[in-house]
Amino acid sequence: MQFPKSYWYYWHTGNKLVAVISMILSAAVTWLVLAISAGFSIWGIILAVLLDTLGFWVAVIYVALRSYLPSFMLEQCDTLVLYQFVIPVCIAFVVGRLITFWVAKLNHRSKPKLEKSKN
Repeated sequence: MQFPKSYWYYWHTGNKLVAVISMILSAAVTWLVLAISAGFSIWGIILAVLLDTLGFWVAVIYVALRSYLPSFMLEQCDTLVLYQFVIPVCIAFVVGRLITFWVAKLNHRSKPKLEKSKN
């Protein structure tokens, strides 16, 4: 089984329609799930959708640099990073891959019909 690709893959390979539609749908679905139902910040959701895989590396960097923060700030920083960044990144990652897979599959199915109608 092949792992679903990111919308950034489609952007860099020149299929910008799939990338843009996937990114918009991913942001909308993630926003519906997190912002409306759980009260997450819209900025964390937008950042998670835009960063995609890079968001995991940002979280790893935070964990590595966490020991340099003063102890009285750790609880607030951990809460802020976890709820406003890590959780949205994880959900946006999964939702983004699934939506991109479906959009790419629908786009692929519609191309032969468009090419036949042009001939």
